[in-house]
Amino acid sequence: MNYEKWHDGIGYDLDALDEMTTEDKDQMVEMLGSDLREPWRSFEALNHLNTTKAMSIIQEALGHPKLEVRIAAARFVKGADSAREMVLIEAIEKSDVYAGLTQALDQVETFHPQGVIDALLRGLLKRGDSGAVNFAGMLLFIHGKADSSFDWSRRPLFLKFESGDLNARKSAFVELCAILDVGPKRYLDEWTKGD
Repeated sequence: MNYEKWHDGIGYDLDALDEMTTEDKDQMVEMLGSDLREPWRSFEALNHLNTTKAMSIIQEALGHPKLEVRIAAARFVKGADSAREMVLIEAIEKSDVYAGLTQALDQVETFHPQGVIDALLRGLLKRGDSGAVNFAGMLLFIHGKADSSFDWSRRPLFLKFESGDLNARKSAFVELCAILDVGPKRYLDEWTKGD
């Protein structure tokens, strides 16, 4: 790892891991599991090593105190869909774009059980920030109404969710729900009760 690779978001050299002896791989698992300053890089390497110990470190990280670590672990965990869902819901509710939300939304593209979809819909009303703008794009994609997670032709609608004007967000929400063929009432009622 050097500065350029770190800066450009490039992970560890996975091919180099393949060339290690079993003993070296075991030591690498211990080292990666004890240093979670760059959790996604560590979990990507642990996932590649795919030993029982490596996979248990990823699994255990779903309970880590830091949400960013839990989000990174959720990307690589296997067989823990309900725990992964809970981490993504928490990320949607609490994370900022530069503090784990982007990584969570990357996962939502391919993993979006109903609880995650509900959190995205609630977030459209509650957040009023760039996260909500991205939620709108993701919801169109998930519902098969867009070819990507941010359809630029719908940007004017998406930007309405960044407004501090609650009535503008509510109007945009109803408009988006009509496109998605989702009933808005339940979410609007929850939002009203929460205020």
